[in-house]
Amino acid sequence: MPSIAENLVWGTYSWPQQGAEWSAEWGDAETQWHATILPRIRSFLPAKNILEIAPGYGRWSGFLMNASDKYTGIDLNPECINACQKRFAGARNAEFAVNDGKSLDAVADSSIDFAFSFDSLVHVEFEVMEAYLSELSRKLSPNGIAFLHHSNLGEYVKSELTLKVLRRLQLNSWMHWRAPSVTAKKVADIGAANGLPCISQEIMNWGPDNRRLIDCFSTFTRPGSKWEHLTFRIRNPYFMSEARSARVISEISKSLPLGS
Repeated sequence: MPSIAENLVWGTYSWPQQGAEWSAEWGDAETQWHATILPRIRSFLPAKNILEIAPGYGRWSGFLMNASDKYTGIDLNPECINACQKRFAGARNAEFAVNDGKSLDAVADSSIDFAFSFDSLVHVEFEVMEAYLSELSRKLSPNGIAFLHHSNLGEYVKSELTLKVLRRLQLNSWMHWRAPSVTAKKVADIGAANGLPCISQEIMNWGPDNRRLIDCFSTFTRPGSKWEHLTFRIRNPYFMSEARSARVISEISKSLPLGS
């Protein structure tokens, strides 16, 4: 189970491409941002104050900074925060802070217009998702939005015994170190319990040739916000096909001569 302590491993990981290595299925991080992430969040950008939870080495941070007046990145790992501070040393609208893996004390209450986390919270268990949603219920502005990428592995692995058996038989490669205690429904329910209606969920597959929908994008807002009337829940088994298509676009783009 990926505990908070186990997630400290990202502080010792070498990050050879500053996180872009995790975008290989899309060709590169820029293509993944424009082809996959931005179309899902463009209605919420630009935003005055943006919070990114667990930015790692800042794979998405530059894009978010360019879409905000003020950007704050909060990560459990001091090594990641140090790397981001160096990488974006010239960004006047950005600040970074270390947390305990659950709290958002670095940002003021009712101040965040858009909270974002992608490809990070998939590795945290339900108690961490619960803690962050509790924090976000205080940190979001009246029309604030939170877009969180998290695990749905619990839909397929329903007990610790099942998980242990799959690991022992080495049949767990499709899990991609997702959290088995988390499901899309549980995250939506805990958001509602903390006063954050879940206005959309996209449940999708992750990893090459993986048909299981082990991931989810959940979007939350404040009660009474201008976004609250939006609501949908969709299962998308074609998500990784989207990645493969984006990789072709990336390869075509790289083959073209630079404009003069």
